[in-house]
Amino acid sequence: MKKIVFIIKYVLVAVLALSTFGCATYHQLSAKYQHEVLSGEFDVAMKSIDNNKFLTKDRNELLYCLEKGKIAYLKGDYKLSNELFNKADLLIEDHKVSKVGEALAVLSNPEKTTYKSEDFEKVAIHYYKALNYIFLNSYDEALVEAKRINLQLQEINDAYPAGKKNRYTTDAFALNLQGLLYEVTGNLNDAFISYRNAVELYQENEGTYFGVNIPTQLKKDLINSAHRLGFKDEELRYSELFQIKYEAKPNDFKGDLVVFWESGLVPYKSQTYFTFTSLPGNNNGFVSIANEELGISFPVPTGNHNSNGGFSDLNVFNIAFPKYEDRAPYFTNGKVILNNNVSEEYKLELVEDYKTIAFQTLKDRTIREIGKIAIRVATKKLSENIVRNQNENLGAVLGLINALTEKTDTRNWQTLPNKIYYTRIPLNQTENKVKVQVKTNNGETVAKEFEVKPSGNLNFINYITPQSQGFN
Repeated sequence: MKKIVFIIKYVLVAVLALSTFGCATYHQLSAKYQHEVLSGEFDVAMKSIDNNKFLTKDRNELLYCLEKGKIAYLKGDYKLSNELFNKADLLIEDHKVSKVGEALAVLSNPEKTTYKSEDFEKVAIHYYKALNYIFLNSYDEALVEAKRINLQLQEINDAYPAGKKNRYTTDAFALNLQGLLYEVTGNLNDAFISYRNAVELYQENEGTYFGVNIPTQLKKDLINSAHRLGFKDEELRYSELFQIKYEAKPNDFKGDLVVFWESGLVPYKSQTYFTFTSLPGNNNGFVSIANEELGISFPVPTGNHNSNGGFSDLNVFNIAFPKYEDRAPYFTNGKVILNNNVSEEYKLELVEDYKTIAFQTLKDRTIREIGKIAIRVATKKLSENIVRNQNENLGAVLGLINALTEKTDTRNWQTLPNKIYYTRIPLNQTENKVKVQVKTNNGETVAKEFEVKPSGNLNFINYITPQSQGFN
């Protein structure tokens, strides 16, 4: 008996030690390099990622590539950024899975498995690869990546059963970006089709799609491209619908400039709990567990046709699940001023809202996955009850282990922006001073000036302010 008590104490100490070291979320484990990103210390942040013991684990290789690929993009190393995103893309396609990690996940938590990324993160890779190619002047390759955004979204949703698909099935910004890239590569007809597809997506959703109202610039691009193609009926139709007329290029037109502005950082994951209750009775070796908040119930096998496996009618247990914590951007609106001329100011419009996409896709995922997780935890609870009926002390130990090791997966790509804005401005000089000025809700402003030599076609620049409120 003394030996059993000693073993129990040893196990308890070991479990407590492991739980102490293992309770930190990914957001906490990545705090150092995230602070360095916010401070603009991109080279230091790259080294911090290489020295981060959590990110350099085999199971987190995809997350490592995503975070480091984004920071390489931030520091302007577009070639390295694409090398890392290409590797991330291959990891996703290979569905690399650690069998050991899967086994550990059954006993403990899903954070021990290979990171597979959220659905919207998989398609965001192609957005950044497209941007990298744009800044490397490889527009055809950029267009390929922009097309892959919606192709991959369709592929992802096709894999889900009916009734459990994502509502994020198409990306309006991707269609808009395709239109811009078709324009720069000289394919105006396909540019018109892409702009029209983007507009129709907004219209099908009453003018707002995942937190974004249809941009005025998109309306202008649709009408202008229809005019240039001689599509009179389409031009008239959309001009009347939006009360916007075709804008002729000025005589001194030298080309257009598209300005993207990324603000803030995407929400990070923490942990929440859903409470499940076992329902009375045993139906052919199964008991039912239910969650009133979600309005769902599932059967759990007990292994005994005549017993509920130790589940009393009042047995209640919690299961851990990820939730997003928003990081409101510090800068909330902005504009572009051309050649210090206050009469040539262009408002930056919201074109992608990753915060809304993140919250919505996690909500859809909850419906898809909560049942599997609930059954896993219920099975652990049944095992605990069976052991407890045979030995009260060992049952208590198993219960403590189950409680301390039950944890959700808090990993997510945390250097994605919270929101993306854009505008398009006509350039009228051979050398242009382009000032991007953003400000907070309190009126605090910062600005950065770019020198732009027009190409006679579309030019692109990107301005990034990752600062969040309370952490700027």
